[in-house]
Amino acid sequence: MKKILLLFLIILLLGCSKKEKVIPAVHIELESNKIYEYAEEVLSHDLIDDDSITITSDNALLDTSTLGEHKIRIEFIKEETKAYDEVIYYVVDTTEPLVLINSTYTYNKGDKDNLVNRILCADNYDKRPNCYIEGNYDFNTIGTYNLKHIAIDTSNNKVENDFILKIVKPSSSSSSSNKPKYKIEDLIKEHKNDNTLIGIDVSEWQGNINYQKVKDAGVEFVMIRVGFGHNRNNEIIMDKQFKNNIKNAKEANLKVGLYFYSYANTIDKVKEQVKWINDNLEGQTLDLPIAFDWEDWSSFNSYNMSLTDIKQIAKTFISESEKYGYKGMLYSSKYYLEKIWGINKYDTWLAHYTDKTNYEGNYYIWQLSNRGKVDGIYGDVDLDILYTKNTLN
Repeated sequence: MKKILLLFLIILLLGCSKKEKVIPAVHIELESNKIYEYAEEVLSHDLIDDDSITITSDNALLDTSTLGEHKIRIEFIKEETKAYDEVIYYVVDTTEPLVLINSTYTYNKGDKDNLVNRILCADNYDKRPNCYIEGNYDFNTIGTYNLKHIAIDTSNNKVENDFILKIVKPSSSSSSSNKPKYKIEDLIKEHKNDNTLIGIDVSEWQGNINYQKVKDAGVEFVMIRVGFGHNRNNEIIMDKQFKNNIKNAKEANLKVGLYFYSYANTIDKVKEQVKWINDNLEGQTLDLPIAFDWEDWSSFNSYNMSLTDIKQIAKTFISESEKYGYKGMLYSSKYYLEKIWGINKYDTWLAHYTDKTNYEGNYYIWQLSNRGKVDGIYGDVDLDILYTKNTLN
């Protein structure tokens, strides 16, 4: 009996060892050698323009994060034959630095400023492109100076801009805005319809808010600043009124979203910020997104970031928020949406203080005034319109 059992096990093992014969893929060269721009989003299948083959490898994003030659294995079927090739592509940087410069700068005699740093000079690849001013000027001498701003990156992409610096006699007069306040009842009359919600955004600067009066005035949603950071001490600071604002706004049955004023210059910092927000929400639900608000453009030159870096930081804030179960959103003015961010695939909160915006991208919320008057709030408050169907008007 034992012999029969042993024979049966041997036959079983031999049978199990029989596997389908694997035919290795053959090496067939494909025509490619394509060139892509640094940080360009390209899929691997875009490398090949050959209708005679069927690509079987995953259609993954190519690595365009480093300049130079790259290789990627492409697997395919050609004439019923499994094949592969190590396809070469190149990543280059042919994009000029971005310089946001005015045609004229006016300073009082004796003012102290670093004019080079005043002009935003950034690059898609370089963290610190070479930016300098050609020409002589003196902040202590009244006059008009014709100058040239020059920016060069490490790929020798160069951009030049002529501008005028005026040094004038100091004036004792002070300018003040006489622009009228924007009453919430006027906003409702002009913009409230079946596809809009009327809202405000607030921080500690509005002090203690009577949210029931705000609700009774016609406000339907509020965007609340949760905090800001990292500061110079590398800390994240909670807005002094955040806990009161979110508690009282919810009790008044207003729809609630948040925004965080960020100074992040690394992925790690922005991840820490999102985690901090989640920890301090303590499981509270939100009706509206958490907005990433980065506005320190006047100091951008000192952040040691490329344009690709800041865009990746924003994307990370939004994606990390979604990992915690919250919707993410980008906040920015029309100017920087067009000059820096570009048309964003995420929901956008547009800041543009005008009667009718001409921003051509999609936006979810429009912040159209910072001089709003709402019962229940002492002083000015930002006014917003939320478009329930993401309309442009």
